[in-house]
Amino acid sequence: MKGNWILQLLMVVCTFLVALVMEITPWSAEFQGLRPSWLVLVLLYWVLAIPNKISIGWSFVVGLIWDLSLGSILGVHALVLSIFAYLIASNHLVLRNLSLWLQSMLVIIVVIVIHTSIFLIELFMHSAHFSSQELLGALFSGILWPWVFLLLRTLRRKFSLR
Repeated sequence: MKGNWILQLLMVVCTFLVALVMEITPWSAEFQGLRPSWLVLVLLYWVLAIPNKISIGWSFVVGLIWDLSLGSILGVHALVLSIFAYLIASNHLVLRNLSLWLQSMLVIIVVIVIHTSIFLIELFMHSAHFSSQELLGALFSGILWPWVFLLLRTLRRKFSLR
């Protein structure tokens, strides 16, 4: 029984590691605006699927790792992702019952709010610039949401994570 729990934890950590690698992988300048927010997508899925296990604490740690990997101000992503995880976890029963297409619209809004919040915090700390191309990344995140959702749900069911 204990080995099964460790395997489940390892699977969740691996999904976050894959998302982190995909997040920091460089894209060409032409397609930079289409980069989806992989960590936000994976975090959103796990907070919706198992909010009693993956919520604010995990979000804070993922945000700190994201800050360290980007070299940004430590704690900015952690703060924004923790607030985001709290809001999603507190409304997870309603959000889980939405269709995938409505969830995709929600993902677009959430990614825009997260990027705007990070921009505003960094603007108060030092000079930062906001690119309108990040809105395309939010749109692309929403387009990818159904496939990310179905892939992670398949993994969760295969490892019987509840």
